Amino acid sequence: MINISYNDNNAEIHYLALADQLQTRLGNIIKSRKVTINSVKYYVDNVLLVYLKTLQTESNLKALITARPEKFRGIIKTLRRRIPNILDSTSDSNRVLYNLFIKSGYDDESFKKLDFIERIGMDTCVYCNRTYTFSLEKKKKIKPEIDHFMPKSKYPFLGVSYYNLIPSCQICNGLDAKNQNDPIDYGVRNPYDIKNSDFKFRYEIKTGNVLNTLTDSQSIALSFSKKINGNLKMFKLQELYDKHKDHVVELIVLSKSKYVETYREYLRSYKEKGLKFSDNEIDRMIMGNYVSEIELHKRPLAKLYHDIGKQLGLII
Repeated sequence: MINISYNDNNAEIHYLALADQLQTRLGNIIKSRKVTINSVKYYVDNVLLVYLKTLQTESNLKALITARPEKFRGIIKTLRRRIPNILDSTSDSNRVLYNLFIKSGYDDESFKKLDFIERIGMDTCVYCNRTYTFSLEKKKKIKPEIDHFMPKSKYPFLGVSYYNLIPSCQICNGLDAKNQNDPIDYGVRNPYDIKNSDFKFRYEIKTGNVLNTLTDSQSIALSFSKKINGNLKMFKLQELYDKHKDHVVELIVLSKSKYVETYREYLRSYKEKGLKFSDNEIDRMIMGNYVSEIELHKRPLAKLYHDIGKQLGLII
């Protein structure tokens, strides 16, 4: 629903933090030609061995860990051509890569999840923009979920790729939403490749009297005039946002009030008292939410407020 900006510098920091641990484990797997997961042994055949040896070259491992989402399909296609059963989560090849990238990478203490989340700097779930994803210091162990956009069970070789790891809320990463569902099957777009303009809320009044909305949010219809169907379906965005129509009701009522312009001028008058609010700050105080395009991640439902606020003429 909302965009995450690319940051290749962060991707490089992420790679450097994991590289030594991954290379050490990679060397051990190549030497022993097997891994053990839950007391079950999985073996490295000659075809997989060739691929693992290519990852010992620093540039190849780095390219995999820092690959942007548009590269994912090419990586998958190449590996499927080399190792046909690689996407089968019961195959030896898949489980060996799972051990390398998930057990010895994502789940290893060398991957500092809290630092990773904080570097990305998104305060709300990028899939739904309905829930905060604040994190606290390590000892309190409160942090958002990290979703493997390309599921780790099927695509373990992308298990620690920077742009495949998406901070999200528990609902969007849960059993009834993303979980291990394949975004390719659903046509879901990675948040790094989403533009904020790809989704747009709109409302319609279903009754003749706008004041009816004060007591009955069912008198309005909330929909998306722009959307990515796969994201809408997987994350059940229409159904979830139908639960938030009361916010739209309040914005409709606000738009009918003379209070808005009076308050706007009042805030502008603070300039004479040594305080100067930007237009974005004034909009935020009037709307009760962030509405600037670059700040939509800062508070739940900001995208809804932005779009409906524009439809109502509350913001420009």
